[in-house]
Amino acid sequence: MRGLKILTAIVLCMLSASGIMAQTDSIKPGFIKAFGNRLDTKALTKYDPLYIEVPERPWRIILRTKFDEVITDFTNDATLRYEDESLDSHLDMKLDSKINKSVGLWVGYRGLGIGYYYKLGKKPDINISVSAAAAKFGLNFRVRSQKYDKLHAKLDYLDPDTTIIDDDASFWTPIDVISFYFNGYYVFNGKHYSQGAAYNQVVVQKKSAGSLLIGATIYASGINMAYKENASLISFCDSVGNITLGKITLGVGYGYNWVPARGWTINAMAMPNISIHDNVIRHKYDCNYSMIVSEEKEEYGKWDSNNRIWENGKTHKEQYYKDMPEDGSAPDDIEIWETRAIRQRTCMSFNLDLRLGIAYCWKRYFVSANAIFNHFEYGSSRNNVSLMDWYATASLGIRL
Repeated sequence: MRGLKILTAIVLCMLSASGIMAQTDSIKPGFIKAFGNRLDTKALTKYDPLYIEVPERPWRIILRTKFDEVITDFTNDATLRYEDESLDSHLDMKLDSKINKSVGLWVGYRGLGIGYYYKLGKKPDINISVSAAAAKFGLNFRVRSQKYDKLHAKLDYLDPDTTIIDDDASFWTPIDVISFYFNGYYVFNGKHYSQGAAYNQVVVQKKSAGSLLIGATIYASGINMAYKENASLISFCDSVGNITLGKITLGVGYGYNWVPARGWTINAMAMPNISIHDNVIRHKYDCNYSMIVSEEKEEYGKWDSNNRIWENGKTHKEQYYKDMPEDGSAPDDIEIWETRAIRQRTCMSFNLDLRLGIAYCWKRYFVSANAIFNHFEYGSSRNNVSLMDWYATASLGIRL
């Protein structure tokens, strides 16, 4: 409800502002008018008018429907120890990501713009994007957060006789994923080719053209499993309950705008890239319960959270199998806490940026659809994460 109120307020403010701007320029503060004039002048002088048309109306208000998803896969190796025995395990996990549907508003002046999206559904979500574009460069920033409540997992236990015991199941468990994406690119043939013509309708492509592109991306994400309900899951993830990921990539790609008829623009862009900096921080956790299930019942007494010890002097409690909840939920007095953070830097992993877009413009109106796909890999000796981050939009806009 809060997101819907914000979206409604933005729509009303922008519609009011656009009406005032359409009537007069005299009420604009001097510096704002000068800045706008500078953007107008640069837009008109940086493009070849035979290939790219710069609309006279600088403002764009766009209503969008958005579909997005972050597909997250883990692989984890862990060694479970009990007294003098140990058991190696390998865990493959995939978060049960569903395609999110949202509606939003994108407002822009020339190459500058900002969008806010309100998710349709019960779970709260954050989805904001900001962009800037000119003839020779473009910048994009977006932030998204998602909450998951289910994952699919396959666990392989390796017993001392090297016999593999497979356990394939689904678990209801709370996991939060947040991602920050910042991308900048340089267009070598900026006089004839515009990346923004198909994606936010900054300009209108009149003749087909393409360009070599170079780009850099900063991508950061956090995967938080540190809930007491996930105590068992954390133990099978080598005691990792929270992962913070950071990546800087450089890439070279190519984009092409095909203009099959007047008003139409169809774009395709591909940019493979290599990471020059990977930063992975694994936050380790401990729990007051052991993952060992006991066949004999033992009295532990109350748990002392301050000293992290049970009343009988032990630090980890073994669950009596008859006391385990049938629904697999965690005991009421279970507790987890962070013990340390391990930072690891790696480099030279392969990533991919793919974009497809189509737009049609007539008079002061336009419609468009586009899709953007990013793939990122992170790894360490015990934990590996694969993120496939994509979204697609359908838009209807007007120039003011």
